[in-house]
Amino acid sequence: MQKRIIISGGGIAGLTAALFLHKQGHEVTILDRAQAFTNAGYLLSLKNFGVKIMEELNLAGFLRQAATPSDFMDFVDGQGNRIRRISYQKMGEGMEPSITLTRGDLHRQIHEAVKDQVQIRMNSCIDFVEQDAHQVKITLTTKETLEADVLIISEGLRSTTREKCFEDSQLEDFNVFYVGGRLKKNHSYQVGSFKTYIDVHKMLSIYPIRTNELAIQCYIHQTEEVSSLRQHAGPLLQQTFQNYSAEVRELMAELLASGLVFADKMGMVHAPNLVQGRILLLGDAGYCPTALSGMGASLSIYGAKALAHFMAESPQDLPRALSNYNAVMQPIARKFQTNARNNAASFLPQNEPNLQAFAAAFRNASESEAHRRLTDQIILTPDQLNFVR
Repeated sequence: MQKRIIISGGGIAGLTAALFLHKQGHEVTILDRAQAFTNAGYLLSLKNFGVKIMEELNLAGFLRQAATPSDFMDFVDGQGNRIRRISYQKMGEGMEPSITLTRGDLHRQIHEAVKDQVQIRMNSCIDFVEQDAHQVKITLTTKETLEADVLIISEGLRSTTREKCFEDSQLEDFNVFYVGGRLKKNHSYQVGSFKTYIDVHKMLSIYPIRTNELAIQCYIHQTEEVSSLRQHAGPLLQQTFQNYSAEVRELMAELLASGLVFADKMGMVHAPNLVQGRILLLGDAGYCPTALSGMGASLSIYGAKALAHFMAESPQDLPRALSNYNAVMQPIARKFQTNARNNAASFLPQNEPNLQAFAAAFRNASESEAHRRLTDQIILTPDQLNFVR
């Protein structure tokens, strides 16, 4: 049963859903408020189940070509003293390997796969939405109206359409300011050997992804509004890491001067129901777990596959398909949001005693314990992998 589907938001979640739904024969249109897609973004790890879904779409090979080597992660304190070294190979034994790559590379590959299959309308923003039992009517800010059988809202964390259509949803301020960027620079770091500084109310990760490029990610506890933080991101970063080594301070200065930078304040989205009639939330717009969960991109891809799965399972019963999608996604979202809270407590400690306690426990844990702590957070159960409700 072919449906007319409008997806508002052409990020990873929206593009993946469009690709799956087009393959099922639906008529798909993507709306995105941006004038053009950019290559900006952060480094991410596409987890094992995300990789499997990309394999279904014949994209995993392209993503592996774009991937950066991931050999080791050294966790260190603010002075650079090692707390723990983690081997990605040992940690992933017995699992489908994850893929580490930039958000821009992942987005570009999915976009390339779908751009000639569906209509993508840039510079298009929803102003008003109304629905009845048979269709959704969408009014754009240009006053143009569109009609669809289903509206998928995948606009990301700060979705304005979610606020209009899901009044009972909440955006929780996680009080963590995130700055992620890439810096073209010849360096002496070993490609694939990463370093994460853990300190009171802050964390800094340096990823040598190529011999001439670094990815840098910063997490800073902050309670200010996101607009103010973005305006003063430069001075804030310099002040936060002013007591670090000259090497770190120089990297920060160069990143701010010439790097490709993304900055935002982390949040979590809590929606009691991801579905309202023929309108649904997908990806970060519906269940953002924050970057501290390490699951944002993978969970967006999984949600897109889950939606397509249930629409194919109940082609003549749209309410049932959307209800099943909501039922599967809710407990998974809660799990990864809980993981993010636990990670924040560990990797962004609130005070020096907490930092020392975490460092000691992490340093003295057995290899199996340390790996289990990190891998348990990125695993879905067999029932979840098979969309069992």
